[in-house]
Amino acid sequence: MPSSNDMSAANFTKKVLLVTCNWHAYHSLEAAGIDKKAYSAGIYPLRLPCLGRVTPGMILKAFEKGADGVYLLGCPEGRCQYQTGSEQVEQVFLETKQMIKLLGFNENQLGLDFIQAGESDQIVGCIQDFIEGIREAETVT
Repeated sequence: MPSSNDMSAANFTKKVLLVTCNWHAYHSLEAAGIDKKAYSAGIYPLRLPCLGRVTPGMILKAFEKGADGVYLLGCPEGRCQYQTGSEQVEQVFLETKQMIKLLGFNENQLGLDFIQAGESDQIVGCIQDFIEGIREAETVT
């Protein structure tokens, strides 16, 4: 595989682990497929029962395995099927963001958003914005 230096930024696909909860975020991802909305081919979805199950170790392992970014998408505030998952993942996100900066990663390589079920346009926009944030961070460094 050619290195990122051999490809233009427009043609280079970022490898992003997209971690979704089983409920709102995953249903939006499904809706994007049903609506035939396109998003980056470098997205690798991982569906969990709840984002409250995410640990810093899971996120760091994704980077260790070569992910260019990890994007967490969960239920909107007050809509978590397990009541506190959104709050739990926010805490993990903040802790892990500090860790990845210490490890030399750009903080734009880790993202967290909350999305309502069935929002195909919104999820595709969020994914593309996240990937663009990774690209912009690379051009700055």
